[in-house]
Amino acid sequence: MSTKKTSKVIEEFQHSDLSTSFWMGFKATFYRNIKIIWQYKFTLFLGFVNTFAVASLFFYIGNIVPNQTINQDGYIVSSVTYIFAGSMLVDISTRILRKSMNSFTSEMKQGTFETLATQPFGLKRYFVSEITFEVLYSLVFSFIYYIPVLLIFPVFRGLNLSFLSVLSFLLVIFCVILFFFSLSLLTANITILVKRGREISMVVIGVMHLLSGSLFPLSLFPEWLRIIAYISPMTLAVQSFRLCLFGQETLMNGIVWGSVVMLILMSIVMLILFNLTYKKIYSKIRFKGTMHEY
Repeated sequence: MSTKKTSKVIEEFQHSDLSTSFWMGFKATFYRNIKIIWQYKFTLFLGFVNTFAVASLFFYIGNIVPNQTINQDGYIVSSVTYIFAGSMLVDISTRILRKSMNSFTSEMKQGTFETLATQPFGLKRYFVSEITFEVLYSLVFSFIYYIPVLLIFPVFRGLNLSFLSVLSFLLVIFCVILFFFSLSLLTANITILVKRGREISMVVIGVMHLLSGSLFPLSLFPEWLRIIAYISPMTLAVQSFRLCLFGQETLMNGIVWGSVVMLILMSIVMLILFNLTYKKIYSKIRFKGTMHEY
C-alpha cells in the first residue's frame, strides 16, 4: 500500500474515532442530565402551580388597562399579550443563560475542565453539548411552567390562528433560542477565563432586558437611551414575539421579518466570535495551568 493511501486510511480512521467519541460523550452527558431533570420533578410541579397563580394575576391586570391595548412604538397589541409575552421571554432567556453559566461554574469548582481537555471528547465539544442540553433543559421547564399561559388566554379571549401565524411564531421562538444558545457559548468562553459565571450572566441579562422593552414601553426611556435600546437585537425580538404570540401577526409584518433576520445574523456573529476567542482562551489557560481554578 502506498504512503498516500496509508495516510488517507489513518486519517479516515482518526475522523471516525473522533466522531464516535463525540457521540458517546454527548449521549453520556445527555443521560446524566436527564436524570438531573427527574430529580427536580417536585420543583417542576411547584413551578407550574406558581406560574398558574402569577399568570392569572397578570391576566386580571391586563384586563383593567384602558381599552385593554398597549401602543408600543407604532404597533398595538392587547395588554394581556403585552404582559404575557414580555414576562415569558424574560423568563425563558434568563433561564437559558443563567443555567448555562451556573453549570459551567459548578464544573469549574469540581475541576472537570482539566480532565475533559485531555479526553477524546474534548473541551470544545463539551462546551457545545453542555450548552445544548441546558437550552433543552430550560425549554422543558419553561414549557411546563407556561402551560397555564397558553390555556388562560385562549379560554377567556379566543384565538385567531392560521398556519402562517403558527409558523411565524415558531420561527421567532427558534431564532430567540438560537440567539441565546450562541450568547451562552460566547459567555461560557469568557466565564472560563474570568471564573465568574453567575456575575456575568446577571450583568448580561440585566442590561439586555432593561434595553429590550420587555417589561415596560421604551417610550419611558430618555432619548439617548432609547437610541441604544433600538440597536439591541432583543428589542426587535421582544416586539416580534408580542406580535406573533396568539396568532396576531405573521412573517408578512416588517417587524417580525426584521427580527428574524437580525437574530440569525447576530447568532452567526456570536458563533464566529466563540470559535475565535475559544482558541485564544484555551491556549492561555493551558499555558498558565489555570483551567481548573476557581
